[in-house]
Amino acid sequence: MSPDDIVAWYGRVAGTNLVAHPRFTHNWLMMGYELMAKKTQINADKRYLPSGNEGYALFMDQIVKGQAHPNRSVITSIFTPNEIFHNMGVLPLTAEAVAAFVSGAQAEHWTINAAEGMGIPETYCSYHKTLLGLSLSGVADPPRMLAATSVACDANNLTFKTLADKWRIPFYYVEVPFEVSRDSIEYVADELRGMRDMAEDAFHAKLYEQKLKESCALSKQTQETLLKALRHRAGHNLHNEMTVDQMEMLNFHLLLGTKGALHLAQTMDRDFAQAEPYHGLNLVWVHVQPFFLSVLGEQINFSQRAQIIASDMMYDCLPPTGAEAKLPGAHENGWLFDPGKPYEFMAERVVRNCFNGSSERRADTVVRLAKATHADGVVVFTHWGCRQTEGASGIIQARAEEAGFPTLILAGDGCDRANCMAGQMKTRFDAFLEQLEAKRVNH
Repeated sequence: MSPDDIVAWYGRVAGTNLVAHPRFTHNWLMMGYELMAKKTQINADKRYLPSGNEGYALFMDQIVKGQAHPNRSVITSIFTPNEIFHNMGVLPLTAEAVAAFVSGAQAEHWTINAAEGMGIPETYCSYHKTLLGLSLSGVADPPRMLAATSVACDANNLTFKTLADKWRIPFYYVEVPFEVSRDSIEYVADELRGMRDMAEDAFHAKLYEQKLKESCALSKQTQETLLKALRHRAGHNLHNEMTVDQMEMLNFHLLLGTKGALHLAQTMDRDFAQAEPYHGLNLVWVHVQPFFLSVLGEQINFSQRAQIIASDMMYDCLPPTGAEAKLPGAHENGWLFDPGKPYEFMAERVVRNCFNGSSERRADTVVRLAKATHADGVVVFTHWGCRQTEGASGIIQARAEEAGFPTLILAGDGCDRANCMAGQMKTRFDAFLEQLEAKRVNH
């Protein structure tokens, strides 16, 4: 029996018991997660650079702990500032992280079917359907609190409201204005103070502002180190694959403000600077990555033909440029606030996020990433149920191609393997890589 057959069997056992035996399914899934977490700590994958193994282990440890200790956990949306929770000893989880675990176990089919059977629309985001299927069926234990921002989709509000009603726990929603301005940032900062107040009540803990300032200083240092690592990505073999790339991206959202996230960024910076030259194609990836799709993975996972050089999900808040860098009171670097004002500092990161506001802002980020990494092309992955990325895809393609970067719009699903037309995706992706290779030869 191959490793993939074993995982398929493991997921099938979980899925077929999901509705009838939710506690068994919970324990079964947790057993597998804990074994995998231990394996990543004991047996490093020699195909990765050290940062790859570090990122893998960091992600597994955070997600297993968060699900094993629900009384200490909070489920947040991906762009919610988590510095507040880390400084209260709380373990953040996200829908995307939980769903990625279920998908990795090949059990997402059953959780999605369970959610749809309970009235969740088929067209809803599959990450959120997976979380809802686990939760509404009784497999997932309730955390102490839920928190979300309006960045980047309406599903955050709808999913978290449904779970708050189901579990009868507090839910805090941060509404983020589209306009980048001092007023917008200060408005969100006040909302984050409200989130702090709710968290203190929910977890019976006190958040001290000095500790929060120190955590925000770690966030700033981590982001600056990631920017250094971005420069070193260009021209170097990253030894990456979609699975670990997605995990590293989630680490820098779940764990931003911690020493673990900073150390990972520093290891990446060192690894990429020292990595051997890469002569294959370099791709900027837009949105989530379907890590389970072998028809794509065989072309870009540890491949000499192509690799993912950067993604807008990891580099979602680049330093301000243009008019946004010249707001009244801005520092020389374009930012308005530093960690000395922690709530404003966190709020500015959310307001300036490329997923907030118009699609042009996200398109500009993609072009900046492509230029910084000397990318050969851009892949826009329009994940099922994500109306924002689907709507922005044409604008991103037009802006990227105008800047000289050929762009492929690839429709699929980053969570549900059954919702991907693998043959068609392989044909289109192969043709795109051939186009990029021909362009290199002609230039």
